[in-house]
Amino acid sequence: MPYVRRVQRVGSGTLTVSLPRKWVERSGLKPGDPVSIIELSDAALKLETKIERAPQHTVFTLDASKIRDKALLSRLVIGAYLQGFEEINIISGEGVSEEVQAAVASTIDMLPGVEIVEQSTRRVVIQSFLDPSKFPVQGIIKRMQVMLTMGINSLIEALKEGRKDALNDIAKMETKVDELYFLCIRQIFFNVKREVWGEEASDPYIAAIGDRLVVRSLEEIADSLKLSAAEVQKLLGTKLSPSLVNKLVKLLESIQVLFGKTMKAFLSLDINLANEVIEVTARQYGEEMAFNDIFSHGVSDLATAVSLRNFVYNVISMARNCKIIAEVTMNRFVRTPSKLVTVESV
Repeated sequence: MPYVRRVQRVGSGTLTVSLPRKWVERSGLKPGDPVSIIELSDAALKLETKIERAPQHTVFTLDASKIRDKALLSRLVIGAYLQGFEEINIISGEGVSEEVQAAVASTIDMLPGVEIVEQSTRRVVIQSFLDPSKFPVQGIIKRMQVMLTMGINSLIEALKEGRKDALNDIAKMETKVDELYFLCIRQIFFNVKREVWGEEASDPYIAAIGDRLVVRSLEEIADSLKLSAAEVQKLLGTKLSPSLVNKLVKLLESIQVLFGKTMKAFLSLDINLANEVIEVTARQYGEEMAFNDIFSHGVSDLATAVSLRNFVYNVISMARNCKIIAEVTMNRFVRTPSKLVTVESV
């Protein structure tokens, strides 16, 4: 039930409000006890009386004898990692086969901060050594942004200079972005659970949805870059005209600018930039965009035409993922008090 209290002034600048007597009695609060006051994003305050909480060591145990599909086993291990379990146990009364151990090991290679600490014929123990406080979601997103920007630059460089070796960097980048993606999802779940445990977090549930969409879009942009690089690898083996190469470069440079504006808008909550990204994407990369809009004179060689179509499709995919990030920016802005927006509960 709501309690109404008048704000009182104490001294020259301190404002106080009294606590309801019945709530104090139920909480067992006494004079001198410390409390934690958490500021939430909707201008509300949360009062927490139990400041110190015992750290939780969560353990996930999976009976591998009941799973025959190694791909399913891998996905379950990844799911346990993303959910933030500190320990993952793979057991089997029939014995953990070499095939299962190999599947677990290859899965762990994709996940940052975890290692196999025990391995026997009946058990594999995976331990997390991550300190969640050292990996803020925003920091991981910025790192993904830097890597993707470098990937686009490498693709442009490969086209301009005909350098196939520059494409190798893109494959490595995509692998690293995948690792950061898994780490970021794990951190998003951690932030949500941290709120449940009573620690400080601002509007975590809604923020988690937005962050989840953003990092997924970044991971898909990395996938599109890798696929584009594969098509460029094929195209560099043919005799492309300078005008064709120039069109491809201009297309990538437009995505480079769009991606830069997208991330600047998201990280600074710049709604004008976010709106521009949405407008440009709808205008230039909408559903009506056709291959002939870019290559109006057509391409006679079938293999080259297929590679160009795949390339254009992946560029369009990158643009549309930029649009998703821009939409998250808009949604986040309307929930954030500012000079333009007032948020209140009435």
